[in-house]
Amino acid sequence: MRARSRTIVAGLIAALVGSLLAVVPSPGTEGSASAAVAADFDPGLIISDERFYDGLAMTAGEVQSFIDAKHPGCNSGYTCLDTYAQRTPSMAGDAYCDALSGRASESAASIIARVGQACDISQRYLLVLLQKEQSLVTHRSPNSVRYEKATGFGCPDTAPCDPSVGGFFYQVYYGARQFQRYAAHPERWNHRAGVVNQVRFHPNAACGSSPVLIRNQATAGLYNYTPYQPNAAALANLYGEGDACSAYGNRNTWRIWTDWFGDPTEPLPSAQRIAGADRYSTAVEISRRAFPERAEVVYLASGESFPDGLAAGPAAAAQGGPVLLTPRGSAPTLVLDEIERLQPREVVIVGGEPSVSAAVETAVRELAPARTLVRLGGTDRFHTSRLIAEHAFDSAGSALVATGLKFPDALAAGPFAARRQGPVLLVNGDSSTLDAATRGTLERLGVGWVGVVGDASSVSAGIAAGLTSAQIDVARYAGADRFATAAQLAREFGVVDTAYLSSGTGFPDALAGAAAAGADGAPLLLSRQWCMPAATRSALITAEPDEVLVLGGLPTISQPAASYARCP
Repeated sequence: MRARSRTIVAGLIAALVGSLLAVVPSPGTEGSASAAVAADFDPGLIISDERFYDGLAMTAGEVQSFIDAKHPGCNSGYTCLDTYAQRTPSMAGDAYCDALSGRASESAASIIARVGQACDISQRYLLVLLQKEQSLVTHRSPNSVRYEKATGFGCPDTAPCDPSVGGFFYQVYYGARQFQRYAAHPERWNHRAGVVNQVRFHPNAACGSSPVLIRNQATAGLYNYTPYQPNAAALANLYGEGDACSAYGNRNTWRIWTDWFGDPTEPLPSAQRIAGADRYSTAVEISRRAFPERAEVVYLASGESFPDGLAAGPAAAAQGGPVLLTPRGSAPTLVLDEIERLQPREVVIVGGEPSVSAAVETAVRELAPARTLVRLGGTDRFHTSRLIAEHAFDSAGSALVATGLKFPDALAAGPFAARRQGPVLLVNGDSSTLDAATRGTLERLGVGWVGVVGDASSVSAGIAAGLTSAQIDVARYAGADRFATAAQLAREFGVVDTAYLSSGTGFPDALAGAAAAGADGAPLLLSRQWCMPAATRSALITAEPDEVLVLGGLPTISQPAASYARCP
């Protein structure tokens, strides 16, 4: 409830007890009163690090929608959080938060979203903090004092609040920043992670304390900000008051988060790795997991270059089969064995003979002469993607369009295209207009919605305008980089059972993974080799998968990256 731990003087105890009780929200205000169960409260693990240090948890629009949904309405004459706005200052970047540019009039939702991202603190926590300190999310008649002390930062128990950090923006900013200070210098603070700490129940030392093994940094930060744990009386009346020795800050943090967002301590699942000795055997292992018995079709693409295989994933998923990879000159025995195991009715070779040789085609044909064998090889990668789309789909209401000049966006697009039961079409993203051939394929398939993947430097504004002029609804998915773009696509899936993780700097594993993810109804996220980008990590937290499947061996994605180690 406060930014620093302090010694409490006896003369202030009565006033402090009153202020502690004043921020106890009424039962049911934040959500279902039955959501949180006191027996689930663990004083050593109030919230997981993954969920706390997640600065991409919510966009400004999502924060605004959340406040709107929770706010019961504003009394006449007051400005409530749903409509609050102020001029915000520019803040220089430092070791704890990135720089923020000031705005002439910025909403509370935008402040929460931008500060959370700049300081890498979950917007969910900032909403909970505002509620547990001043009930600002739901309050119908907040006065100016509530905004001045919105997060309780700079308000020591023994002195008036520091006016230099007063006001809504500064309260949110410095409150979030403080948690990064705790994490950067744990030795400076009273409560530390990984050791047993003596945690008090109340500002009155006579109320006692108990030993608590604080299990992670986020929980240590909460105790440094609000240095009390709930006693038995506070937990016995989870939505009300306890006794004279009850403090409620950390109880309410846990309870409000649980009511609003679910279990705050739920960890991400341990990732399972699917890997072979090389890219060809990895593709076989992915196929074996996705199709343990047989498959209707097998798409066979080059494992030496990416263009032809980019469009194969959603096509294979739509037809019920995997994508396997082959060298140009000859098909490995294990690949031929996998085709034989799957017993597909059709094998589709993707690309012309410069990509997959006639010798490979002959070897596949000899496996079962009666099996349908189709080669889809156009004059270039763009033509090939159109051939694949028209082969796999008689019609499609949706399609994804991505540049064919590089691979990451198209690979992440594959599972989302499969989810929408449509193809991925490759275009020359540098072109100023939509080419007639792509427009023709979209018309023949009856596409009415297109997701453009990547920003205007990947797929030009002219191409997007051409889609719109063809009477097609267009949505663009574009993040700050390839990892953030893939994360945007992944968030469209909502909560999932399975998520796939592949390299964002190498294409082979994701070529096979896109088909498997599409068949699973799962997103495909991208990672760096040695660490997990913040956007990827945040998307995984939001998706709440029961399993995360890492594609490729240790040289491709390291164990720290597969264990959700954040990129600096």
